[in-house]
Amino acid sequence: MLWIEKYRPSSFEEILGQTSQTNQLAAYARQGNLPHLMVIGRSGCGKSSALEAFSKVFFTESANENTTVLPVSAMFSQGHTYFAENDRFSHLYQKNKSVIANFKYIVKWHASLKPLSAPFRLVIFDGAGDLTKDAQAALRRIMERYSQTCRFIFVTNSLASIIDPIRSRCVPLYFLPIAEQIMRPYLKGILEAEGCRDAVSDENLDLLILGSAGDLRKALVWLELMALHNVTDLSSLMSTETGMLSAAAVSAAEKGDYSAAQKIVENLQIEYGMSAAEVLLSLRECLRGSITPELALAFAKADVSVIGGQIEYLQMNAFAAELTDLLGPKTTAD
Repeated sequence: MLWIEKYRPSSFEEILGQTSQTNQLAAYARQGNLPHLMVIGRSGCGKSSALEAFSKVFFTESANENTTVLPVSAMFSQGHTYFAENDRFSHLYQKNKSVIANFKYIVKWHASLKPLSAPFRLVIFDGAGDLTKDAQAALRRIMERYSQTCRFIFVTNSLASIIDPIRSRCVPLYFLPIAEQIMRPYLKGILEAEGCRDAVSDENLDLLILGSAGDLRKALVWLELMALHNVTDLSSLMSTETGMLSAAAVSAAEKGDYSAAQKIVENLQIEYGMSAAEVLLSLRECLRGSITPELALAFAKADVSVIGGQIEYLQMNAFAAELTDLLGPKTTAD
């Protein structure tokens, strides 16, 4: 299992550097109430984990049933393809309607569901900064209509792209970048727990922390690559986040961990809004210089399948499996 998943916080207590923010969410849970929220902060500072922890505390056994997370970036970048191919939304998809009409219908459908053993349910817009102005205007009216039985949470890196009518209806909750003095002992503790305390020098650890700029998720990806895969060129790590995740997918495949590789590939498509062709290109870049004829053929077959209009998620799942077979440990027959 990748470290970003293995060490993902599952409770308020496990979230680093956000004490006042998690205390506020915990207070809402104790009070049994919650306003509409605007959760603001950079990537990797604990926003999504804190909301997951709130959902578990507030709804207890019915957290999944009462919480809907909408990946806004993927919805609007992939459009009809995303709605048609995603199992969570395909039954609501109307192919003769526009992307924004489908988005509004899906939001209304989830907002109108009766909460289970709770006064309201949650609809979380992950990457809310990518919402179009028209979509935000429509959400304003939906919020007014369903505010008695649904709370809306907008997760964004910046308030600049959110219209005033949405902002005025939400309580802001700011998440700060993780401080260096908090991150350093945490990362050292992970190295200790993984049995590779001396795999990353103090100098490289300091450079890693500085380069992550308070993004703990990025720091964990880099730390694992440095500790387990002998990556020492920090300049190559400090590229794009999607490039780092692609490298992590290749690393998982090399270890024979198909489920991890598949999950990362899916995450690149859903959370980061990348098309299958873009994911394939990013994976190919990670393997530059070590492409075998078998790998080249696998990439070519996947390209043809994607260009041919086949379901992207299924094709990428199949490609992740083939990549794991080709890169993973080879067993020797007796």
